[in-house]
Formats: sequence, structure tokens, C-alpha cells
Amino acid sequence: MQLLALQDVDKELQSLEEARDKFPAEIDERQALIDQARTALQEQVDLLESLAREQRHYERQIEDAKVDLKKHEERFADVKTNKEYDAVQIEIAACKSRISEYETEVLETIEASERLGQEVEVSKQEVGQIEEQHQTRIEELQQRLSTLQKEVEGVECRRQEFSRTIETRLLQRYQRSRKHRGSRVARILKGACGACFRQLPAQQRNNAKYTGAEIQVCENCGAILVWDDQTSS
Repeated sequence: MQLLALQDVDKELQSLEEARDKFPAEIDERQALIDQARTALQEQVDLLESLAREQRHYERQIEDAKVDLKKHEERFADVKTNKEYDAVQIEIAACKSRISEYETEVLETIEASERLGQEVEVSKQEVGQIEEQHQTRIEELQQRLSTLQKEVEGVECRRQEFSRTIETRLLQRYQRSRKHRGSRVARILKGACGACFRQLPAQQRNNAKYTGAEIQVCENCGAILVWDDQTSS
């Protein structure tokens, strides 16, 4: 019966340890979702800044092309031959062509910036919602982790104290069996093992009931068998 009580303590300890080990994984998963959303938003912001730089670049190119155009137009006053006139006309046409191309680039960049700006605003709202949703849970889990660790330490101390009250022979047998999964100590329930529910031989039931010095073990699942007058009869 002491082993049954010890097993209950171990199950409590195992449950706490599993929760303690599971929470960090959930924290990491939720933090990864936050980081992913933030990264996607930052990529959009970076692209928006890149478009702004690109727009400023083309605007400078337009200004430079206009300066060149003005210079070429002023050269008409000095033109003396048809050949020189034609050359100036070609330069002026090239400047106007560059200005037109740059203005087109500026317009396309402005349109792209406006579209992306709207997407960034939507993404900011979504990131805020994701942060609110997951950060709250992360803080809860972190707080619970701190509490769980204290609970684990408390149950471990209780287990150590309780173990000292159990006969060494029984405790060692239990320690060996608890390495396996499932219940390692089980009441006999109506002639069957309480762990795997397999019917036990009559002799083994009698040994468990009347021979307290001999440890009885279920041949099917390996659980240490305990006779309890309230459940085993």
C-alpha cells in the first residue's frame, strides 16, 4: 500500500515534469510565429524604404536631365552650321527621352509605394494582433513554468521523505520496475491485475493476500501486485 501511495506521488511528479518540459516548446513555437510576422512586416517596410530611395534617385535624374536640356537649348544661340544644329537637336531629344523615362519610373514607383504602404498598414495591424494573442500566452506559460518548477521541487522533497518510510527491499524493487511505462504497482481487482486487467492464478492471489513477505508480480505486465481487502475480494 505504501508503494501505491508512492506511485501516486510519482505520477503527480511525472505530470508536472511533462508540463514543465512541454511549455518551453510551446513558448518557442509562439515566439517563432511572432518573429515570423515581424520579419515579414520588416521586409515590407524595407521594400517601402527602397522604393522611396528609388523614387528620389529618379527625381534627381530628372533634375540632372533638365539641367542638361537647358544647356543644350542655350547652345542654339551659338549654332552656326546645319550640322551643329542637328547635333544639338539630337542631344535635346535624348534629354527629353531620358526625362520621360525617369518620369515614368517615378510614377510607377509612387504607385507601387502607395499599394505597399496600404499593405504595410494592414500588416502592422495583423502583427499587433499576433503579438497580443501569443505574447499574452507566452507570459502565462513563463509564469506557469516558474510555478511548476517550485511544485516539482516540492513533490520531489515529499517523495524523498516518503521513500524513507518504505522498506528498502520493496523500494528497490519498485525503483527497478518504475523504469517501464504504465502503472508499476497495481491493486488486485476482482482476481485480476489492476494495471493490465489480466486474470491472475488463484495461487498468486492467495500469496498476495496471505504471504506479505513475498513480492507478487503480474506475469503479463510486470506490475507489483497489492492485495486490498476493499477492492481485491
